[in-house]
Amino acid sequence: MLVNIFQKGFNFLQDGPGNRLVYHLQGCNMRCPWCANPEGINEKGSIMITNEIDDNICPKGAISSKNLDSSICKGCPRICIQTPHMGIKLSCITYETDDVVDEAIRSKAMFFSNGGVTFTGGEPTLNMPVLTDMLKKLKQNNINTAIETNGSHPQLASLIEYVDNLIVDFKHYDDEKHRKTVGISNAIIKRNLKKLSFLTNMIIRIPLVKGFNAEEENAHGFVQALSECNKNNISIELIKFHEYGKSKWIQCGMEYNMSGNEYVSKSTIEMFTRIFNENGFNCITT
Repeated sequence: MLVNIFQKGFNFLQDGPGNRLVYHLQGCNMRCPWCANPEGINEKGSIMITNEIDDNICPKGAISSKNLDSSICKGCPRICIQTPHMGIKLSCITYETDDVVDEAIRSKAMFFSNGGVTFTGGEPTLNMPVLTDMLKKLKQNNINTAIETNGSHPQLASLIEYVDNLIVDFKHYDDEKHRKTVGISNAIIKRNLKKLSFLTNMIIRIPLVKGFNAEEENAHGFVQALSECNKNNISIELIKFHEYGKSKWIQCGMEYNMSGNEYVSKSTIEMFTRIFNENGFNCITT
C-alpha cells in the first residue's frame, strides 16, 4: 500500500505524549484559512516554490516575478516538477506503508517518555484503509500510537482499538459558521465527539481565532455542544491562533486571507478555561 507524506520528524509533547515520530499525511477535506500546513491540503500534493525559482520553468506562465499563481496549475500535468529544478518541488513524497512501519520499529529507542508514532495531516483519515493498516502493524509491534484528526470521518470509531491517543479538532459548534469558514458541515464531527467520549479518552482541541470563535458567547456555545459527551474522558486543549504557516501559503501560490488581527489575548484563554472548568470539563492550554 502507498501513502503520500508531506512532512515527518520527531516532536516532544506536541503531538501526543513523549517523544514522537510524526507523519503528516497528504490531503485534507477542510479549508481552514489559518492552516499551518497549507501544502498538505491538496490530495495530489501542492507545488511549492522558493526565491530561487526561475519564472521560465512554467510554460503556462504560472510563475511571475518569482510568485506562483496556483489557480493556473489546475488540470496541468505538472511538467515543471517532472524534471528537478532549483526552487520548485512537490510537497509530498510517496512511501510504501511497510517502509513507514519499518522506520518506526527502527526508531523505538527514541520513543522515550511514553512516546511513539503520531499520524496527522492534512487529515489522516482521508487515507482510512492505509491509516488502519499502519496503525494495526504498529500496535502489533507494541508501539504507542496517536492520531490528530478533524473528526469528520463517519467510521472514525473503527480506529479506536488501534489508537492509544486520540486528538480531535473542533473548530466551531455552529454548523453554518463551520461550513462557511472551513468548507464542510460539523454534523458528523459532533456525533463522533459524543460517541468517542464514551469509548476512549481523548483531547478535543479548539483553535481560538478572534472574530470566528473566541468570544464569551462562543465559550458557552462549545460547552453546550459538548454537554452530552462523557466529560470524564475528555480534556479540552485551547490553541491560540498563529501565523506560522503564512510563508507556506505564499510558497504554494495560495491566497492567505488572515489579516493578522485574529490573535487572542491571555485573558481570552483564561475566560475560556474558567467557563469550561465551571461546567465540569478538564481544560488544558499549550
